[in-house]
Amino acid sequence: SQTSKATSTSSASSSSQHQTYTDAEYALMAYEKLDGQGMANLHSNADRMNWYQKDNKFSVDFGGHSTTMTVNNNDVLVAYDSATSNGMGEKNASVNYTKTELAKEYGQYKDTLDQLIATGTMHAQKRDGAGSTSSASSSSASVSQEALNKTYTIMGHTFKPVWADDYKSCVLVGTDGEGEAAEWAPNAIGYSVEERKQGMEQVSEAYKELYGKD
Repeated sequence: SQTSKATSTSSASSSSQHQTYTDAEYALMAYEKLDGQGMANLHSNADRMNWYQKDNKFSVDFGGHSTTMTVNNNDVLVAYDSATSNGMGEKNASVNYTKTELAKEYGQYKDTLDQLIATGTMHAQKRDGAGSTSSASSSSASVSQEALNKTYTIMGHTFKPVWADDYKSCVLVGTDGEGEAAEWAPNAIGYSVEERKQGMEQVSEAYKELYGKD
């Protein structure tokens, strides 16, 4: 019995070195490795982080493009939007990280990861909830995922929602270099005063639709 006791204690100590992590922790580790900006940077952006989970698939965004992580038995597949000649592609790039390398590099941040996941989940629920009720808090304008994926036509030009750090919210930016819609419409070259006025109304309608309110 002496030997069996010894083996059980030694196996216990070796398993504590191989600390187990949740799928969510592995997913965020993989995002962090892809991001490469360091945990402190991730932490400083926690206030606008949105975190979603569906089975073994996770998604994170900071108000703009999302990145998805699929956690498998031994590795994590990260799919993200990479720049193409005409803007950002839709999940057109991916990378694989093994769980072993992720745990080695980010295992020490387990508590921070859990904290970020909790914060991101709360924000995501708030954002989704705010989209369905008209009383979205005015302090942080919330945009539904559906509204973000739409394009808006103003004076025959196409505008898309883009996250603007300066405003800490989404703004409508022209796909053809027009810039922000509310700045472009009143000064649009080659349009009559009346057309510009209509354009401004289209801008305010588009923003109403985007935020579900004025």
